[in-house]
Amino acid sequence: MSSAAEIEQPTTVPRGAPLGPGSLLWEYFGDHRLKLFFGRSGTLQNMHPAVSAALQQHSNFFDDPWDRLLRSVPRIEDSIYDPPESAAAVRVRDYHRDIKGVDHHGQRYHALNPDIFWWTHVTFVEAVMAMNEYFGTPLTGDQKQQLWAEGVTWWERYGLSAQPVFGTYEEFQAYWEHMLADELEANETTDFALRAAGIPIPPVPGVPTWAWTVIRRPFMEFNVWLVAAMMPERGREILGIDWNRLDEFGFRVFAGTVRRAWPLLPRPLRYDRRVYRKIRAAEQGLSQGSLARPA
Repeated sequence: MSSAAEIEQPTTVPRGAPLGPGSLLWEYFGDHRLKLFFGRSGTLQNMHPAVSAALQQHSNFFDDPWDRLLRSVPRIEDSIYDPPESAAAVRVRDYHRDIKGVDHHGQRYHALNPDIFWWTHVTFVEAVMAMNEYFGTPLTGDQKQQLWAEGVTWWERYGLSAQPVFGTYEEFQAYWEHMLADELEANETTDFALRAAGIPIPPVPGVPTWAWTVIRRPFMEFNVWLVAAMMPERGREILGIDWNRLDEFGFRVFAGTVRRAWPLLPRPLRYDRRVYRKIRAAEQGLSQGSLARPA
């Protein structure tokens, strides 16, 4: 597998942009619409041979796929919304220190290999952009550049090597196309995810067993369909996903409904509750600070 450095050296020195109130990652990462991308982002990550191997060898993914997701997401959110001195990102990094082994190609891997960690990082930042493409207002060219610069700042909080890092949207496009063309694959974890509707997986935490028995298949079928709907075309080819005109029409109706309805919701309802508390606390702190400064 190629490293990010072997793909193409960045033509510019990556420069970060501030995270906090007013930044795009703050505006969108805790947005409930991003939850629609959990299956897509997770599948794209798992298409990397090393990530798939790590899940198979170091997690209970096949027994309880919700466990990794629901444990990981709040910690990842904290790495963005908590101040850098909180070391939230360092804790996320350190959870991966002992995750290593050999993938099914016979290649050794370590979860903290910067090229591997960078791929998972990129899928999160890219999801923010895709969320706006499908369910909001597409980001402008300047906003895309700002988003990737904020992604650099987020990466710096992990304290990992800057070797794979790029800071421009154009470099992202080249990297993304390379990964889809040459590096990603179908494997045991992606096959499991795409067959999830027919597998008796445990209930989502908080859902009673009796209710899960009723809703499991339609709920999982919808989520697998969403993965297919938002997966890049090349990703569908790799995974062997069939996608037809009726599917495309249905997704356009669904996406249009979300796009029109979302601005009508009160702001607190658009966010994960934990994240909204952090956003409001930071905004109030800025407001109080500005009031305290002499004119």
